Amino acid sequence: MKTLHSINFSDTATAFASKSTKELKHMRFLFRTMAWSKMTNISVSFLKFALKYHFPIKNIVRKTLFNQFCGGETYWECGTTMDKLYASGIFSIPDYCVEGKEDEASFDQTVKELVKGIGLAAGLPMVSFSVFKITGIERIALLEKIQRGEELSPAEIKEFERVKERVTRLCFEAESHHVRLMVDAEETWIQTAIDSICTGFMKRFNTKTPVLFLTIQLYRKDGFERLKAMYADAQRDGYKIGFKLVRGAYMEKERARASSLHYPSPINDSKEQTDALYNEAVSFCLHEDIPTCIATHNQLSIEKAVREMDPKDQQISGFAQLYGMGDFLSYNLAHGGFKVSKYLPYGPLNEVMPYLFRRAEENKSITGETTRELSFIEKELERRKASQNPK
Repeated sequence: MKTLHSINFSDTATAFASKSTKELKHMRFLFRTMAWSKMTNISVSFLKFALKYHFPIKNIVRKTLFNQFCGGETYWECGTTMDKLYASGIFSIPDYCVEGKEDEASFDQTVKELVKGIGLAAGLPMVSFSVFKITGIERIALLEKIQRGEELSPAEIKEFERVKERVTRLCFEAESHHVRLMVDAEETWIQTAIDSICTGFMKRFNTKTPVLFLTIQLYRKDGFERLKAMYADAQRDGYKIGFKLVRGAYMEKERARASSLHYPSPINDSKEQTDALYNEAVSFCLHEDIPTCIATHNQLSIEKAVREMDPKDQQISGFAQLYGMGDFLSYNLAHGGFKVSKYLPYGPLNEVMPYLFRRAEENKSITGETTRELSFIEKELERRKASQNPK
């Protein structure tokens, strides 16, 4: 049985074996910048301004944020990155990361890209999941209206039927190709509608094994209760369920909206509360043998999960981190024999800007983890320098 003793998260030689010294120095510069909150604010504001007024900044973005956090502009461009990760025992979760579209043509194009990705994933042993966001194929305003329980107009009813047809196609392709399909979580004011949509499809497609996986955000005060309720529903209605567990990606946005609209924040009041809920949710899923993607950059949560895993858990569940971050976790977990994946965003550079800006802004809000990441990069650079110049 694999144990925590087989993992040394401080082993920078293993963590960065696939990176050249030049790449490490580039990472050091980028993480130093993101760790400096004021510089991140200035940089992101400038890039948004430059993008709005069509300044020639594509090469700057490509050589910095894009190359660090994305696998390429197309699924095929991700191939080199996926092969490189797989050579180190790490799987990939390719994510067509196009956000903010609101028209039917864009939604249909996204489905087309996702279907292609599912088909390709079927023949690629290094792909652990396909993934999509409901807002990539449905208008946010329509989701908000559904969640508020408002009556839809005849045109909106037809629009919603097209949404369900898109999800049906994605689930059918995933089931036919034996590919696990993950639905990303989104903001609280549309998440209940998303859950309702996905639950209907889980009842249809998750009869023998989880085809469709839901993402649970544990920075939500009700996160763990929602997870247990979904599991109870699956047990009662006789379908299988699978989860991806995350802390959450919209904390500042959620709190700001709650404050402006004068309702209680749905987000935990402290990091400690979120950590406790996250760890409790992981323990619950492992105890109940629920196939689970433990998606976290928190080493303590990973260590706790590893201690609780038995051989069966290690077969059905695994870990995940974002591409471009947490290499000291991912590579050392894989080296220790655990199943680990990298979330690998891709898409046309112009279209993935919202994702890249969010990555930069999130890094400034988790300065402890960013600082630790930077310290490991610097440690490895020092190790390499010493090995080249032995005393």
